[in-house]
Amino acid sequence: MDAETKERLMTPGPPADAPSLAPNLQLSALTRREENEVIDLRRKHAYTRCADAMRYFSECSSNYTIGVVWKCSEHKDIMNECLRRANTVDDMDRARSIIVDRRLKNMEEKLSKPRKLF
Repeated sequence: MDAETKERLMTPGPPADAPSLAPNLQLSALTRREENEVIDLRRKHAYTRCADAMRYFSECSSNYTIGVVWKCSEHKDIMNECLRRANTVDDMDRARSIIVDRRLKNMEEKLSKPRKLF
């Protein structure tokens, strides 16, 4: 494999669009469940961004059983490098802003509904 193709596979795709939040909003005020959602969302975005590298490794690993450790080590390294590049602090902040934006929309919907006394 040439160096250009290898670098193309290791470079993740564009990051996910995320809403911009007010600077006074505390992103650290998330519940444990929301933090787990942030991690899952970041992981899904990284997998989407590195789909080519993961497909490249998957094609190699489908041809071998035990020999996958030796035969596909370069493929695995390319996939792991792409995932490492796709999982940055900025990506974690993007995922947090998406979760916080969801929470704010849910709160607005709850507040906009009329309250019933009985």
